Amino acid sequence: MFQDPLPRSELSLRGAVVLACAALAFVIGIARTDGALASVGLILASLIPLARWLGRNNLRHLILNCHAAPRAMAGQPFPVLLEMQRVSGNARAHAIQACISLPGGSSHFCAFDGIDALSVTPRKESFALPQRGEMRELPYILHSDFPWGLWKHTRLGAIAHSLCVYPRPLVSKKLSIPGLWREASEMAGASMAGASGDIRGLRPWRAGDSLKRIHAAASARAFARGSGLIMVETEPPGFSPRHVTVLFHSYAGERAIIRPELFERALSYLCGTLRTLSHLAIPATMIADFDGWIEHSCRNRKELISLLEHLARVRRHQGTELHELQRVQRLIEGDSSLIVISDLPTDSWRSALIKREMPSLVLPVRPSAIRREITHTKR
Repeated sequence: MFQDPLPRSELSLRGAVVLACAALAFVIGIARTDGALASVGLILASLIPLARWLGRNNLRHLILNCHAAPRAMAGQPFPVLLEMQRVSGNARAHAIQACISLPGGSSHFCAFDGIDALSVTPRKESFALPQRGEMRELPYILHSDFPWGLWKHTRLGAIAHSLCVYPRPLVSKKLSIPGLWREASEMAGASMAGASGDIRGLRPWRAGDSLKRIHAAASARAFARGSGLIMVETEPPGFSPRHVTVLFHSYAGERAIIRPELFERALSYLCGTLRTLSHLAIPATMIADFDGWIEHSCRNRKELISLLEHLARVRRHQGTELHELQRVQRLIEGDSSLIVISDLPTDSWRSALIKREMPSLVLPVRPSAIRREITHTKR
């Protein structure tokens, strides 16, 4: 059932000036026995309650709806279709401004010039989502100073639309260089791939795919069946790891400076790393201290989406201990490649890495750049 909360009204600066002028005109008119001036004061004063009544009814019976995808990526434009609906009443609504609260603490402002009675007014918008987050519904505030700007009217509401914003994916430049996972000779934990350029298979088109990889014949057949473009998936050259473990932690030694903004940036690199491994069809497992060192598998697109939704709502773990970090490293399979990401300076926790048969890939997170270091560390 639709609930229509009463708008809240606050006298604006213009309204206060009009009210003061009305009172002054009425007092002077009475003092000078000037009926015309006193009448002007009464007319001006009567505009104040009339404007309040009209403005409050202008915001009544309005519903804001949203048609959009349930998931988005931080840092990327998010197109939506907003609809303002007047569910009852005979009057037209005028000059409505809406402020919608979004995940990550951001807001979106839009305006509707007029909404006819018992009708829907659509408006295409694009949300800016700078931060990750998740909301089960999108609260909004409707504003209006109709008519004459004498009152400021507001009404609260919520859009029944859940929205999950993934962390902005950032990929290390070194991680994307060909040959990072493919060495010149076979090693433990690696499997032989096909020759470079050999077709591994076909898959549907995904955003960001190059047009050069379109398979013309398969795409034509897909269009005949009502589907979309079909892309060619090629084999990488050389050798690829059988499995990669991505370890995220917030452990640091003494006197380490904790910078909250680096945690968000580290999550972005974690998100970008998982997406890169999924694109390369390399099975991966994520282990992090912010969810109690629970292993999360990332072997297909469904598991990747589940992981990204999980990363949208995690919080930084406080008080990670050295023995916990080393215990988790010992539990990792020896033939699994290891990527380590942290939101704290590398020098403060490098000594916590234990010696492994496979080299550890350390991705230090910095505000402006990230580099790769392959190291055999000692206890």
